[in-house]
Amino acid sequence: MQQKVYCASAAGDVYRAVSTVLGRERFWAESAPESGGAISFALADGRTDTSPIEEAVRDRRYQLRYFGRRLTFTLTPADPGTDLTLDFDDPADAPEFVSLLLRLKASVDFGVDLRNHDPARGTSYADS
Repeated sequence: MQQKVYCASAAGDVYRAVSTVLGRERFWAESAPESGGAISFALADGRTDTSPIEEAVRDRRYQLRYFGRRLTFTLTPADPGTDLTLDFDDPADAPEFVSLLLRLKASVDFGVDLRNHDPARGTSYADS
């Protein structure tokens, strides 16, 4: 399955959002430190996962295992901005990953964190 989003930001900025601790913590996870080729995700709803990074090609591609599912971010420079494609395994995951892409766009293009940061409002909330 595949979802796309256009970001007005340069590919380098979008890549840093998914590939760095600070970037991930601005739109994705409450914490997401990286060690030994894996990311330790802690999400607002209390879920945690150690996600191995499978591929990292600066400003082009970032692939990891996230809660057992393969996620592949492919960045294509657009003039101006970046087309970002997210490939994932299960169509049932589409709502979660559409929300993720829109939070990423809000973060890199507008400096806004759309998450509610309320552990009591994590399940079934688009902004968790």
